[in-house]
Amino acid sequence: MRLKILLLTLAVMATATIYWKHPVKDANQEFEYQLKLITDALYIQDIELYEKLVDANIIGADAIISLYTTYKADYILSANKTADGDLIAIARSTVDGHDSPYFKWELNAESPSGYKMVECSFCSLMGC
Repeated sequence: MRLKILLLTLAVMATATIYWKHPVKDANQEFEYQLKLITDALYIQDIELYEKLVDANIIGADAIISLYTTYKADYILSANKTADGDLIAIARSTVDGHDSPYFKWELNAESPSGYKMVECSFCSLMGC
């Protein structure tokens, strides 16, 4: 009986962890999924959700994300997951004269998606 309770407890804890919050495994799909959640929060003006998804110390993240999504720059130059589980992505800018945007998410248990954006800038500023 104790073994059944222990296994049941372990199963409940495993399904509640942030690593299984959504089934996306590919880094490119994860990038698009995370960006969609943020743009949806901006669109419906859900400040509480936006603050859970994006670090408050990032200046101008909403402007960079809006620029990227407005021109529908679906072309991702690189999207990778690090050994820590973080997500790093560089997208191609479709607007002449604009640099490629750089995004980084870290695993975060408080975020509804399991990730929180911690960096959002242009490659010329990041040196990528």
